[in-house]
Amino acid sequence: MATLDRINSLSPAEFSALFGKVYEHSGWIAERAFGRRPFASETELLLALWGAVQAASAREQLALLNAHPELAGREAQAGTLTDASKNEQRLAGLGALDDAQRAELGALNRRYLEQFGFPFIICARLNSREAIFGSLRARLTNAPEHEMQNALAQVGQIAQLRLLDILRDA
Repeated sequence: MATLDRINSLSPAEFSALFGKVYEHSGWIAERAFGRRPFASETELLLALWGAVQAASAREQLALLNAHPELAGREAQAGTLTDASKNEQRLAGLGALDDAQRAELGALNRRYLEQFGFPFIICARLNSREAIFGSLRARLTNAPEHEMQNALAQVGQIAQLRLLDILRDA
């Protein structure tokens, strides 16, 4: 487990290497959070990372959302998901879809992306395959501003779990 003393003594490059993967393909968040050291607790570290997301411009937040892969989409089929995303989707049962489920999820994902301009994001580790399908259908009825906040909240849940994994394993 990474100790706070060790975390607080990391160089900017070391900090980014360790925590840059908390947010999918968005190392800039760890770079910005680094300046909030020293962290008195793991919660302060999490809040520094989340604070960087909240302080980001709308354009940066949209880029963060667009850095996430489509659930059981191209990246999953091509084997190019990050290790974290691959594991999260596998745990939710998205790696074991039958042809009909894969086609339905693909159609729902396309509709969502067209409607909101970013991929559907849900904390797969906290949801079953059935819950993911239900949430995707339900969230298609949301207003764009509301859905942007939903997606960012889901990113926050994903990041929290990834951060806890890193702290446990480091």
